[in-house]
Amino acid sequence: MKRKAIAIALLLLGVLTVSAQEERVRNKSVYLEVFGPSNYVGVNYDVRFSKNSKWGYRVGFGFGYSSSSDPLGNASTRAYSVPLGLNYFVGNNKHNLELGLGVNVGHYNEHDYILEGIYGKDAAGNPELLGVKSVPTKDNKFGMFAFGTVGYRYTAKKGFQFRIGVTPARIIAADNIYDRKLVIMPYISFGKAF
Repeated sequence: MKRKAIAIALLLLGVLTVSAQEERVRNKSVYLEVFGPSNYVGVNYDVRFSKNSKWGYRVGFGFGYSSSSDPLGNASTRAYSVPLGLNYFVGNNKHNLELGLGVNVGHYNEHDYILEGIYGKDAAGNPELLGVKSVPTKDNKFGMFAFGTVGYRYTAKKGFQFRIGVTPARIIAADNIYDRKLVIMPYISFGKAF
């Protein structure tokens, strides 16, 4: 009788341990994000403030690149940025509406061309514009935008994570980097929760 009771207790303990492992709360994640708060592409770390908290934060590194070509030459901008934000989940551990606010601080390296005059002297010795030439320029600028996130976050039992949504953003400091003050960008990300 004693052996049966011990065997049943061990069996119950094993079942409870397995079911507890299956329902594990994954409160940290690392994900690759395209567009949204990361500019063009970024890697982010996201964590809840406590094990079962709906509140959390994200910190990441984003990179962006754009280029254009015109008769003067090829121009390009490289963006290196850090998105920082707070977020809140509405839902369960697997399916969540994700709401967030944050700021993206960035360094923008611009390569462009400007026209510069070529001067000489005429027959009387007076300065004369002979033509123009295209001169490459480099400039480093600071940029910052505030953003919100409204999206769907799916986290599978084994940790696969998928996020999709929109990011409304408002330019705070730009040094003439952005054409518009308000933008709405979509985002999508894939990652691992643990």
